[in-house]
Amino acid sequence: MNAPFNLFTRNNETQSLPMLHSNNLFALGREIRIMHAGEEYRLRLTRNNRLILTK
Repeated sequence: MNAPFNLFTRNNETQSLPMLHSNNLFALGREIRIMHAGEEYRLRLTRNNRLILTK
């Protein structure tokens, strides 16, 4: 991963996937916008601490 800042963490295992912690995603609020393939999505953190992704 080539992130502009250090958001991703890795385990010592070479086969592990990069991990992005939700507290980094939601540092500025409870909802973020994600641009994917020219489409905008919203990822929201609910009152029950669940994630909802909508188009």
